[in-house]
Amino acid sequence: MTSAPHTHRTGGLQPAPSLHSPALPRRRVSPRNPRINYRNGWFFVTCQVAHNKSIFGAISGGRFLPSPLGAIVASVWRKLPETHPELAPDDYVVMPNHFHAVVHIRQRDTNKLHHLGHLVGRLKGATAHAYGAMRAEGRCPDIGPALWQRSYWDNLVTSAAELDAVRRYIRANPSNWERDRFGPCTTHVRGNTALLGGPLIAFVASQGHPAADLRPRLFRRTPVPARDTPAIISTFTSAQEREALRRSLAKNRPVVWVCPCGIPPETSLPPPLLDALNAGRALLVSPRSTGSPLDKKTAAWCNTWLLRHSREIWTGTLTPGGLLETLLHNLP
Repeated sequence: MTSAPHTHRTGGLQPAPSLHSPALPRRRVSPRNPRINYRNGWFFVTCQVAHNKSIFGAISGGRFLPSPLGAIVASVWRKLPETHPELAPDDYVVMPNHFHAVVHIRQRDTNKLHHLGHLVGRLKGATAHAYGAMRAEGRCPDIGPALWQRSYWDNLVTSAAELDAVRRYIRANPSNWERDRFGPCTTHVRGNTALLGGPLIAFVASQGHPAADLRPRLFRRTPVPARDTPAIISTFTSAQEREALRRSLAKNRPVVWVCPCGIPPETSLPPPLLDALNAGRALLVSPRSTGSPLDKKTAAWCNTWLLRHSREIWTGTLTPGGLLETLLHNLP
């Protein structure tokens, strides 16, 4: 690989529209750079999931835990050199909502003019087909008809030093997903912190399932001494988790609410929860400040934390291949 004076970033998922006459149909502007040879060379490629949804798995303890669909994405990419020998195997990583790869295209007379796009298209086409089949059978979360965002990002890699940096970035991607992104889940607290010192029973349920359908199921149990009264711990985000909170408060059970988007203001807390806080039967903790937006990464971090700290785990309805099912089936 020869050195070059700079790296040329090419492409983007949402290129700026060009101006056209209103009477003519709009033409999509290609994000590829016409001055770059895409038939061979070294590239750093990123493909993003449609709507930025985390559908390929979860990050826990700095490791990527693939969902069944995420495992298919990895498998398709690993096998692509078998049918396309011009693609040299190199570093790649599947992440919850995107895919990174070093794409080394070797020179062959049969390479297409835009061969990088051809190879990325093979990955996206095969995995989109798999997603469509799994979606139709209810074996993965439904994020709509499209699996991927349109197009992809590419970076032309122009030196050995840059290639080394890209490889390090790819390898560190899972550990960097959580590091410095969130503080500990106990950064913000309100209530009886002593509850964290006792036994905890986790309850998790996926979003999109009615509270009326809640039928708690035991997932894993470690015996709890009879003298201890365990607290129910959850993010209480989904409808079934909120129903579990309601039932626990009605029975005066201690509760620990791990709040992904910050501890709610007192005016928005239900009276039974306020009574529990005043009686020392409740604790609210959060890695983020009040009013923070709810996002998948924070939710995954909070659920990972509470599952690891629980002696017993119960579930409501879980979406097949979703975040919670992936976390549960990859617990140590």
